[in-house]
Amino acid sequence: DCSSNSFHQHSLSMSKDNDSNNDNLEPLGKDDKPEIDDTQYLDEISWRVAKVRLEEANIQRLLRRKPIKLDYETSRRWIQMNWAPKTKEEFFDLVANGNLRTPYISKNPEEYYGERGEWISWDHYLLGSLDDGKNETDNGKRDLMKWQ
Repeated sequence: DCSSNSFHQHSLSMSKDNDSNNDNLEPLGKDDKPEIDDTQYLDEISWRVAKVRLEEANIQRLLRRKPIKLDYETSRRWIQMNWAPKTKEEFFDLVANGNLRTPYISKNPEEYYGERGEWISWDHYLLGSLDDGKNETDNGKRDLMKWQ
């Protein structure tokens, strides 16, 4: 009883305080409007429009960006060490089956490295034939270990 009585007294005192604060407020009439001019609304709208345009431009820039892949030699060695496909068809079977999941290896290396002027041949890419006279070193193996 004692606790409910003190609660009742507290709530009455709060309602009296609220009533006294509300007495000082005057209701707005029909013609009374907050004083905000049209330029503030236009500034707010133009700011929001500019923000949306920037966000859209950023999304488009990201969508147009070409993916970043490993360089030709590192990619070729990684494929040979991890999957060792013998033909172009075997390589595309790995891609189609979802076995080649890394984003760092191109799913179409002939096109990707061809655009960069690095592509030599499917035999070179898959089998590591060194027809071009380049020698492989242990440095290449150390570079590959970073990507595994």
